[in-house]
Amino acid sequence: MTTRETKIKALTSLFFGITTILIFAEYFKIQQIVFCAKLLLIPCLFTLYVIRSSKICPYHVVALFFAFLSNIFLLFPEPKLLLYGIIAFLFYRITSIFVVLKNGDRVALLPLFLATVPFLFMFSYLIDIMVSPDHPSFYATIVNDIIISIFCGMGLSNYVMNDNKQNSWLLISTLLFTFLVILFMFDKFSLSFQIFKPLSALVFSLGHFAFLKFMEEAEN
Repeated sequence: MTTRETKIKALTSLFFGITTILIFAEYFKIQQIVFCAKLLLIPCLFTLYVIRSSKICPYHVVALFFAFLSNIFLLFPEPKLLLYGIIAFLFYRITSIFVVLKNGDRVALLPLFLATVPFLFMFSYLIDIMVSPDHPSFYATIVNDIIISIFCGMGLSNYVMNDNKQNSWLLISTLLFTFLVILFMFDKFSLSFQIFKPLSALVFSLGHFAFLKFMEEAEN
């Protein structure tokens, strides 16, 4: 095993180790450990990406930076910081779309539109029943859900048009992030159960790792 392969294996184990710690810390509400784990998770993923990749995509680097900011802002319950977290996640998702456009298959507009519509309907319904128009994050949530719908539509349409390993990983990532947004909306705007936060931590990590695998397949 080469030095590079050893580093990749070690960092992958570290990433899922941090994820496991975060899940238990979220479940038992150990806030100091939650904070430390969330500080380490994205930098660990970024280091893993840099070592695995033969050609660094600058859009993906920017996307991970916004994912890191979102992760930190959403640690705090204040409405203003929640808004900042949603905005950071919005920029993360926009740059992720650029990553897919740069590294994925050519996007066909009609399949993309048809694949995006169901997600738009679902998120529109969730916003309608959960988020009050006078909530500080109302409009940011609408824009964010439009962008995540487009992102999910890209994953689904690419997979339907060309079922290969690269698009399979992209679809898995987009579906995981869809589930993550649903969990987030329930947790922040509606019913909040203890299991939501550890489940969100797991889905968040798996979604990012699946997207990393998409990037790896795109390079190949």
